[in-house]
Amino acid sequence: MAEPLANRAALRDRMAGASVDVLVVGGGITGAGVALDAASRGFSVALVEQGDFASGTSSRSSKMIHGGFRYLQTGDVALVRESLRERYALQRNAAHLVTVMPFMIPLFLKGGVINPKLSRALGGALWSYQLAGAWRLGKRHRRLDHQAVSAHMSGLDMERIGAGYLFHDLRTDDARLTLAVLASAVGQGAAVLNYARCTGVSAFDRDGRTAHIAVGGENIEIRARVIVNATGVWAQNFLDIAGIASDRQLAPAKGTHLVVPRALTGNDIAVSLPTSDRRTISVVNEGPFAYIGSTESTDPDDINQPSITQSDVDYILSGVNRHLKRPIAPSDVTGGWAGFRPLISGGKSARSSDLSRKHSISVEAEGVVTVTGGKLTTYREMAEGTVNAICGILNRRVACRTRDLKLHGFGPGASHLSDGQRLDKRYGTKAAAITQIVTMSPPLGHSVTPLGDTLLAEVVWGLQAEMAASLADALLRRTRIALYDGRAVLANAEQIGLIVGRGVGWSPSQIALETEQLKSTLRHELGVLAHDLPTVVPCQS
Repeated sequence: MAEPLANRAALRDRMAGASVDVLVVGGGITGAGVALDAASRGFSVALVEQGDFASGTSSRSSKMIHGGFRYLQTGDVALVRESLRERYALQRNAAHLVTVMPFMIPLFLKGGVINPKLSRALGGALWSYQLAGAWRLGKRHRRLDHQAVSAHMSGLDMERIGAGYLFHDLRTDDARLTLAVLASAVGQGAAVLNYARCTGVSAFDRDGRTAHIAVGGENIEIRARVIVNATGVWAQNFLDIAGIASDRQLAPAKGTHLVVPRALTGNDIAVSLPTSDRRTISVVNEGPFAYIGSTESTDPDDINQPSITQSDVDYILSGVNRHLKRPIAPSDVTGGWAGFRPLISGGKSARSSDLSRKHSISVEAEGVVTVTGGKLTTYREMAEGTVNAICGILNRRVACRTRDLKLHGFGPGASHLSDGQRLDKRYGTKAAAITQIVTMSPPLGHSVTPLGDTLLAEVVWGLQAEMAASLADALLRRTRIALYDGRAVLANAEQIGLIVGRGVGWSPSQIALETEQLKSTLRHELGVLAHDLPTVVPCQS
């Protein structure tokens, strides 16, 4: 059976001149969720994305499927319950893509002792978290002694730490989750297309609106009864293109993460550490790497081209180094990512941590619905609410089916409680296809970089079966090695391009073009990290 995203040309041909019930503009996790929900209810659906799928916020998150424990501090119990409910849905429907993530909160000493009020408050909050729905994970929190805290993160300076608490959430690869939702939508009858930019929208008439889409130097038209604006931080841009006035207030919040070899931090779980400005940063284990973040700011920046700045590096390293035995140097950083979250602003606070993680669904004009805000964990509920609004507009009541709909790649034996084999937890039932590529071409069984565990075969699979349109797409969003070990990928781009290009049958000129595009993309993505690249042992060909 052909992979749902393997034939981009066929999906494009389905869209040209099509008339559909629902056109989704935006190919991140929110738009993907809307496409799946609508298609599964029997609506005809098309989705277009101006760049690559998940190339915006949906590949640049902290990669946590969490119930929002910290939202208890602000008294937002409703958001916590919603998040925990949706976490449970992913636990059931995407067990091949999510894994339990133990999370440790150290208790710091003051005057040589742990503040008893703080300890009781944290313990009480964790019990509240359990009762709000965290118990469905099959794990419960517990207190850790000094020795156990040190064992979970050997790089911590333990002189100021007395004990800690351990609780559990889920983790996922955000971009791969988005791809699985898109593939599931295609399986339900939707047509999806990346690098398809909406350039204009007609006025509404009795049959809906016509969207003008630029694809590969051509223009196609899609007629839709309802258009869903799921463009995230670009929501207002789309409304401007459509000529629709709106008073919505979005405050794009920039978040940056840095990646280092996990040997430097020594953590086998995720750890939350306080910063000097009364925020927290997380140190999250990811195979041979650990990623640290996030910054949170609403400083003006180009939302179209997020990049890692020197101030991002300084903030994160100063925040984590105050807790480590051996400080991390900028030269230790292997990669990272920066992105913007579409937070909803009430116009009062300048701190992004104070802005709402709730979502908003609104009918902007006849035949146009905008969904914004929210978070990775609650994408399905956002989609359900959006499609409920569509049902009202089209006077067609159909019950939601995604609450128990298994995502693409789900198979027997999948469990959120098991780490499983690395390929199984990224591809589910499709892991065998990666193994088959290696069997047919053993050199593709080598790792892309010396430190990473991503195989060259995974890059080939992304290009052949997952609608990656370029080498950069495959390394950044089908695999994630260009995030975690981006400096090594950039330093060895020519050989990576040569091996992968031969694996997919590119000509020498296309290999050279793809390699140059990869280098250009990575230089921008890495920002200041693209300077003084390491000397890398070439991957074997």
